[in-house]
Amino acid sequence: MEQFVRKGVHNFCFSLALCFGCMAFCTQPILGQTSISAFNFIDNPAQAKLAALGGVNITAGKDPLMFLSNPALLDSTVLHTPAFHYLNFPGGVQAATVGYTFEGLFRGVWGVGLQYMDYGRFEGFDPIGMPIGEFGASEFALVLGYSEGTEVFRYGANLKLLGSVLESYQAYALVFDFGVNYYHPDLDLVLGINARNIGFGLSTYLNNQSLQMPSDLRLGGSFKPEHAPFRFHLSLRNLQGREVDFYMTNPSRNRMDIGVADKLFRRAVFGVEILPSEHLSLRLGYNHLIRKEFETAAGAGAGGFSGGFAFKVKKFELSYARMFYNIPGGSNVFGVSTAINEWRTF
Repeated sequence: MEQFVRKGVHNFCFSLALCFGCMAFCTQPILGQTSISAFNFIDNPAQAKLAALGGVNITAGKDPLMFLSNPALLDSTVLHTPAFHYLNFPGGVQAATVGYTFEGLFRGVWGVGLQYMDYGRFEGFDPIGMPIGEFGASEFALVLGYSEGTEVFRYGANLKLLGSVLESYQAYALVFDFGVNYYHPDLDLVLGINARNIGFGLSTYLNNQSLQMPSDLRLGGSFKPEHAPFRFHLSLRNLQGREVDFYMTNPSRNRMDIGVADKLFRRAVFGVEILPSEHLSLRLGYNHLIRKEFETAAGAGAGGFSGGFAFKVKKFELSYARMFYNIPGGSNVFGVSTAINEWRTF
């Protein structure tokens, strides 16, 4: 058994090095989720489980939409399970996510998903300030995922077509996600690595404009103590480069004034699942980066914290999550999924 575990850890380290290599040799420069990058909507947690656990997670499985976060989470526990989740942000911004998992070609599990975000309607004006009518803005990601595995490993990849339509300006990109998860043979322990949004632009808003893909390298782990009704999650994001995407409450403050511990903490996302029964789960999360990004002179309130639940009613699983961004408000996510196999009578 010791030799078996040692071999598994060795293979996981090799996979870790491989994903780092993919990021290093990607033709797009990688700076994390910077203000100049496009398609950042792809990292908004538009499904309830992900939102409740802090918005970043690559090891929380048994959910038909979590493959959008890490393709290695596609497995047989979510086969033939359609899901629909709806999210609303303050200010009328709305998002919807749909997905379905199935068996098909080869020996693995497939998933298809669509993430759509609608920013609402805006009033348009010409260069001299005269109104020219309303216009809309929306973005989407069409995702095809595939995963297969061994006794202790699960490998997966997503192919994503990203689109952004802002008034008459449009941009499109083709990107890939790669994920590897290691499942301990004896303990309820999962380790994962996820390289996200590696790809290139197909077209840009303006001629001769170069768009930065929101590429990201993430590590994660989850552990459930034996006989305990809870599971702990830790996820690390933006490990490929320096952190440049946090908001400064006081613009006159130099970024160098922020301590090293605080900068590192902004990369970490914490989550816990409380599992009182197989039909009910409670979820809590904390994202320090979100708390700091939305902090104001009046404080941060519950910013950065999130929570939610999921419960099964007959053949449906209903889920809900709320993410707090600042003192006055946050976002709500509602979801429903069902296993088609449970409806069969033959």
